[in-house]
Amino acid sequence: MSRALRYLSRLAAYCVALLLAVVWVVNALDTLFRPLFDIGRAQVGDTIIAVAGRVLAPDHLLQLAHLLGGLKFMVGALLLTALVGAVIEKVRFGSCDDALLDVALFVAALASVAGALPGLAYGGTLLQGSIGELILCVAASALAIYGRGYLIKEELPRPVRPPFGYVRSW
Repeated sequence: MSRALRYLSRLAAYCVALLLAVVWVVNALDTLFRPLFDIGRAQVGDTIIAVAGRVLAPDHLLQLAHLLGGLKFMVGALLLTALVGAVIEKVRFGSCDDALLDVALFVAALASVAGALPGLAYGGTLLQGSIGELILCVAASALAIYGRGYLIKEELPRPVRPPFGYVRSW
């Protein structure tokens, strides 16, 4: 029973990570194809323009929108790479420790927190979407940890030097 639960929890973690990857990639493609859409949204555009106004010249606003889209795409690609790497490692070696999946979920959580800045300033549905992504990241990480059965793989014992005089000269 425990083995089946571990397998199902790892499978659920992979499904949640796949859902997060699809959300990030679709959001990135939407931003890349319509870069001014984020700037035109209520409250989000105000935050982007305020940040860009202090950091960049006003004529580089479109480039900033493309940069944000590229960053979203990179987070989604990292999540997909983690999933593909876990599947290949499982097929090839018979086991995997999901280290890259943990890193990808952490990066996705950090990106969700960074994307929550307009939501923190204005509240409402912007904050709800970011909190939902954070909850999915935490749930996938918890399911992956339960599926592995450990948080950190136990280290191999350190090599021990043989006592002095072990090898004698002729």
